[in-house]
Amino acid sequence: MEKTGLLDEILRSMDSITLGRKKIAIEGEAEEGRQLLARGLSMALVAFQGAGANASNDVETLMLADLAYLTEEQHHCRPTETGLLNSVTVAIGSFEDALRAYKAVQDAVGYKVAEMTYSRQQKYRYHGMPKDAFHNACMAHRARLSNNLSTAGINDIERQVYAQRLSNMIAVQDAYVARQQSALASNN
Repeated sequence: MEKTGLLDEILRSMDSITLGRKKIAIEGEAEEGRQLLARGLSMALVAFQGAGANASNDVETLMLADLAYLTEEQHHCRPTETGLLNSVTVAIGSFEDALRAYKAVQDAVGYKVAEMTYSRQQKYRYHGMPKDAFHNACMAHRARLSNNLSTAGINDIERQVYAQRLSNMIAVQDAYVARQQSALASNN
């Protein structure tokens, strides 16, 4: 799926999820709400599965897809949901940092210079590569998704969406390691 189509699909799924959640809380509209929620979650699952199939080839699109999902989630948070709102806001900031790191790794010469500023200690490395903003964002998001997966009371389709997003983050982080290795191995 192309980048624009994927992001549109993510936004449509979030609209359906949000409307569904709102209708579930309204007496007489709960069934319609459950259907909208299920449809939105199914749309999100299909979109993330499609994006995940190309994770190694299109790191940026996958990161943008999850960023779009997080941004929509932030827009639909109630002001009273401060814990969730703070978590999503931090995640959005870390994804924006990750996308800047992704752009930096495209410049092999500049990345080699930047890599020299990272500690050689193992705790600051991921598979031998510098644990930069991209890795920090992926690892934090993987922890957030794992926590969501262990939440009691989420339905099966929601669990599948979280599991797919988690799988995508693992794949995209591994693909990023390959980009780092390529940038550091180049002769430029």
